[in-house]
Amino acid sequence: MESNQPQENRRLTRRQAVSLIFAAVGLILLIAGLWMMRSPEEPVREVGVDLSSLSVADEEERWSISQVRQDYPVGKLVVTTDREEYENGSMRLVIPALNQDVPVQSSADTQALRSGPGLYEYAQLPAPDTNANVSIAGHRDIEGAEFYYIDTLTDGDLMYLVYEEKVYVYLYESTQIIQADDWTPIACKEYPCLTLTSCDPIGTYINRIVVTARLVDVRESGDQLVFAARMDADVSASQAE
Repeated sequence: MESNQPQENRRLTRRQAVSLIFAAVGLILLIAGLWMMRSPEEPVREVGVDLSSLSVADEEERWSISQVRQDYPVGKLVVTTDREEYENGSMRLVIPALNQDVPVQSSADTQALRSGPGLYEYAQLPAPDTNANVSIAGHRDIEGAEFYYIDTLTDGDLMYLVYEEKVYVYLYESTQIIQADDWTPIACKEYPCLTLTSCDPIGTYINRIVVTARLVDVRESGDQLVFAARMDADVSASQAE
């Protein structure tokens, strides 16, 4: 009677090989996941910068929030023609406090966000004198992770949109955590603003972190413009009133 030992050994060897393959694949996936979730270099803020240093424009040329028209219905989601015609990279988002100066994509879907932050379908494009809510989504943990440190934005931080030869200056207003299916923050508001959203906590899709910034100035773009990271505390308080 022949022994079955060699055949059993071969079976064990195959099982061991399969186990090793699965273990190797698991290790590779784990390393890839950790690499994807690595934190970018922490940004360094420039503090105590007065808004008046943003350009060489005369003070009387400063844009006034009192000029705002209610072109869009407050509390509603609106799709505009210029939004539908927006092309990738036509606008830049600059957040010095996060070390970010990136082109804005034409969509906030999965494919578009691989290339950087993108406009929501219901976003309005910035324009002087209107209550546009420019809503932009971005990643925190994958791809470029442009919004990794979005939770560190705070009072006095400045953000910018560069679009059609104008620079729109926004001042940080608030941060909130909402449910992932809550679309309220990207609805039109009574005032012009910039709304940034991302997933929260990092690495999950449980909630959404929302940062809102209020438009405080509109300037002509030019070589002499300075993208300051922060506004003076006193100036910040007076502009927000």
